[in-house]
Amino acid sequence: MIKKSTKIKPIQSYSTTPVALFIFSNFSLALRGIFFITTVIRDFFINQFARKFGFIKTPVAKVDNELDDKIPFTPSKIGTYLDFTAFWLRPLTMLLFKLGPKKAKPYIDDFLKKITLAYKSAGRVYKMCMSTTARPRYYKMFYFRVIHFFDPHYLCVPSLHISVVSLVWSFYRKAFNEMEEFTEEEKSVYLKEIYSGAIKIAETVLYIKQHSVNCIPAALYMMTFLMKPYFTAEDGIQFLRDMFVNTDIPVQDQKELKDYMYFIYERFLLVGITDGNWIAPIKAWLKEYCIASGQAYIARKIR
Repeated sequence: MIKKSTKIKPIQSYSTTPVALFIFSNFSLALRGIFFITTVIRDFFINQFARKFGFIKTPVAKVDNELDDKIPFTPSKIGTYLDFTAFWLRPLTMLLFKLGPKKAKPYIDDFLKKITLAYKSAGRVYKMCMSTTARPRYYKMFYFRVIHFFDPHYLCVPSLHISVVSLVWSFYRKAFNEMEEFTEEEKSVYLKEIYSGAIKIAETVLYIKQHSVNCIPAALYMMTFLMKPYFTAEDGIQFLRDMFVNTDIPVQDQKELKDYMYFIYERFLLVGITDGNWIAPIKAWLKEYCIASGQAYIARKIR
């Protein structure tokens, strides 16, 4: 039966607090949440600071690209970048209210499992080789000072921001197909809001110089393998195609940026098809990129 259309409350208007409280008031979800947080602390924070202070000697490759200069440093977009965590928590709150605790729980559990997998998988790359880019020494805004203090900036390839926002899009596209509680209009509106938000965050990591154009296709490639069949090569191409549609970047520069990211993404996919180990193409690319950019000494350290 087709439900009647009602006024649709934007996902943006939901708070992150209800789902956080729900997760940690439920034993099995709390365990899942604690495992996720532990993974983030271990593979993101401890790993970077251990390298920064010399406790580990993981090679660190510079992955800047000259095309990055075509994207203007735009500090005003910092708010979108920092909305990253709320971006994936708010839809879970929406499910909690729309489905109720009993029906929402399996989806929340599944999402936490998948986002943990994304962090663990990226962590495997970071343990092999970390990567960095040249960030502007910009300290005029408080949030930039916080980022520079808490993020040593050694985990660029693959980008976790891109991995997670692409996960959110593919997760809800699949989930909505299983839910009868949503009207077709709601599904369409919510997916458009999620996809638009994912693209904005993807663009922002480049605008505020937290990532290079090399980091985006690497993350999409990783998710193509981790989330198959729900995130496909066609989805990755669409994601790249829809970046920088609403921008002041000149059309020719947009084309160069996208063509380059298409090329790197497709290269990862083609190599990955012939190699059962999805990390192998990233490892090979990192070595080749280091040699081509005058970092042969780093390439020799990548194991």
